[in-house]
Amino acid sequence: MMKTFKRITRCLALCVAVAGSAQALAECKPGHSFTTLTPGVLTVAAWVFPPYSIPGPNQELGGVDGEIIRQIAARECLTIKASVLDPAAAIQSVVTRRADVVIGDWYRTVERGKVLGLSAPLYLDVMGIISKPGYATVGELEGKRVGTVQGYLWVNDLKKVLGDNLVLYPNPVAMAQDLASGRIEAGIDSHAVAVASQQKGAYQGASIKVSAPDPRVKATEQPGQTAIPYMLSNAELGKALDANIQALHGSGEIARILEAHGLDRQAAEVGAPRLVD
Repeated sequence: MMKTFKRITRCLALCVAVAGSAQALAECKPGHSFTTLTPGVLTVAAWVFPPYSIPGPNQELGGVDGEIIRQIAARECLTIKASVLDPAAAIQSVVTRRADVVIGDWYRTVERGKVLGLSAPLYLDVMGIISKPGYATVGELEGKRVGTVQGYLWVNDLKKVLGDNLVLYPNPVAMAQDLASGRIEAGIDSHAVAVASQQKGAYQGASIKVSAPDPRVKATEQPGQTAIPYMLSNAELGKALDANIQALHGSGEIARILEAHGLDRQAAEVGAPRLVD
């Protein structure tokens, strides 16, 4: 009898919770009018890239981008359906209309803008230098064997400055291993990603510095702006993303989110929207 009573109690509690959620959703008034692939649902492609994109169980999305997209979905009375993919597949899922948006520290670039819509800027992604001596300028890296991760804005410029001394890695883990073993003397990564990695035990004994501006590496003077890419054909979704992002900037919420993840609030000071080549 006691077990039966407990089951009934749990069922009643679940029914109350579901009813409450349904009522809250029914009473929610979206801020904008637009369509999504599934009515009432925002399908989000994500990849594992702390501290920006941290997928979890049960459709949970953490990290800076994850928290931003959750707040936007709530403002628009949408539930989130998340799919976790590798970076290339995550982007492709939006291009091929299998996801509405993709998160994970995506730059606003000219090439990306040809196949995807790009939201208003979220935050700046600054270049960081990781080394035991504490290098903070590109000049200090000349003549040294230096690693960086493929895909960043600074890669092509660094190739010109460092030449054959620049080693490209597919991911930060491989670079961190070579830095720890002494096969490279310094590493270059997103400052935020490097800091998050160090908090989890990587780069022990190393210093992580924001690179000083150097005209030879454009990204040190004009850090990349990041965005939420969305389906190019869904202009109304883009307008809603832009309006919500601007509101989150205006309230200081994006700066708060950055700080809560151990990042500099000033990264929210994005300036006028721009695309990089």
